[in-house]
Amino acid sequence: MKKSISIFMLIALVIACKHTILEPGNLNNTGGGNAGVGVSTPTDSICFQAEILPLYQSYCASAGCHNSTSRADGVVLVDYTTIMQGITPGNPENSKYYKNITNSKMPPAGYPQLSSTQIALIQKWITQGALNNTCSTGCDTSKFTYATAVQAIFANNCNGCHGNAPGSGNVYLGTYDASQTYISANTALFLKAINHDATLPVIQRMPQGAKMSDCKIKIITKWINAGMPK
Repeated sequence: MKKSISIFMLIALVIACKHTILEPGNLNNTGGGNAGVGVSTPTDSICFQAEILPLYQSYCASAGCHNSTSRADGVVLVDYTTIMQGITPGNPENSKYYKNITNSKMPPAGYPQLSSTQIALIQKWITQGALNNTCSTGCDTSKFTYATAVQAIFANNCNGCHGNAPGSGNVYLGTYDASQTYISANTALFLKAINHDATLPVIQRMPQGAKMSDCKIKIITKWINAGMPK
């Protein structure tokens, strides 16, 4: 009798400890939309909204290229839905909108190019499942010099248009000296532009298409108010 009870308890424990298997499509994400196919959110997850979308919007969807107005070659790359039309989750090498930025087709010659670090970030995002996620990590404005914060913000959000001299609209932000010179002479306009101030024409609100996060704007504003430390 005791042996039968022991066997019964063992079976019950095995059933109780059985884990649910995650199937493709059952995974939650915090950004809404398609969360990718069969990929759990890793601890080092790349955030689409904060890290990937700005790259496509700045380097691919600038005026005259793949924005909603120009639609160059019939391609629009302004949000998750349009970008995913050329992305295969989990497979960068089978993703048209990744291959084009690694074979020197996009951005075209003469336009600011994505760095190897930025390309690697996109590759990692696709490998992780091309999630439409938003990571909430708080807003750290303790680092606000050009080297520690502002340079990266400009590179990822602005320099698809303003990274090569003379820059779109004669605004060049590709170096510290150029950024300091332009912003010093146009501080009020620059701050209005990055805040998407309603008093400005839409074409002057930067980046075009989507406002930067409040955190990035706070960092840039703090940098300017501190005298733009290098």
